[in-house]
Amino acid sequence: MAPDPLSTIFAALADPTRRAILARLALGEASVKELAAPFAISPPAERRRSRTSPTGSKTIAASGTSASHASTTICLNCKPRSSKVVAKHSAATTLTTPSDREIVITRVVAAPRRLVFAAYTNSEHLPHWMLGPEGWTMPVCQIDLRPGGAWHFVWRRADGTEMAMRGVYQEIVPPERLVSTESWGGDWPETLNTLGLTEEDGKTTITQRVLYPSKEARDAALKTGMLEGASQGLARLDEYLRTMV
Repeated sequence: MAPDPLSTIFAALADPTRRAILARLALGEASVKELAAPFAISPPAERRRSRTSPTGSKTIAASGTSASHASTTICLNCKPRSSKVVAKHSAATTLTTPSDREIVITRVVAAPRRLVFAAYTNSEHLPHWMLGPEGWTMPVCQIDLRPGGAWHFVWRRADGTEMAMRGVYQEIVPPERLVSTESWGGDWPETLNTLGLTEEDGKTTITQRVLYPSKEARDAALKTGMLEGASQGLARLDEYLRTMV
C-alpha cells in the first residue's frame, strides 16, 4: 500500500537535513549546489539527488536517501501566490492567507470554549489529539502555562523518527486567547502563533493565526501540506472534546 502523503511530509520535516533545506529555501530561491553545500554532497551526488519536473518544481532528497521514496518537493519556479486573502478548505477546516506573512486556520467545534482552551493548554489532553498523521505519538508534552513560560512537544513514530517543537508563551487570556512563539530549531524561522476562541450557542470557533518573519518563510510552510495536517488534528480534537467533561 502506498504511504500516506501527509505521513511522508511529517517524517520529512522531522529530518534535520530536509528541515535545513526548507529553512534555506524560506529565505529565497537557491541552486542545488547552494542547497547541498552545508552537507558536503559532491556535484555528482547533487545531480543524482535533484531533478526538475516539467512543472518547474525541484525534488531534493537528503544525502544517502533515495529520491524515489523519501523526498521533499519544493516549487522553485511556480508563480508566487497573491498577497490577497486566499481560502482553501478541507472538510470543516479553512485556511486563509490574509497577508504576505500570515496563515490563518479556522474550524468550528461543538464544545464550549473553556473545554477547547483546556484541550490546548493541559498536558493531560494534548497527547490525545495533537498527533499529526496516523502512527505518531506525543511522548513529551511539557507546558509551563504562564507568560514567559516554555512549552516543549516531541512526536515519535514507531520506527523511532522524532520531531520536536518548542516555544514561549507571550500572552494567556483564559479561555479566549493564547499567544506563543514556535520553533522547530536549527535555521527554521520562529513564528508567532495566536489562538483565538469565540463561543456562540455552545459551539466554539477556533482561529489559529501564524505570523512568519517573511513571505518566503510563509510560502515554504504552505508547501508542507499544513492544511491537511491541521484538518486531521482539528478533526481529532473535535472528537476528543466529546469525551471531556
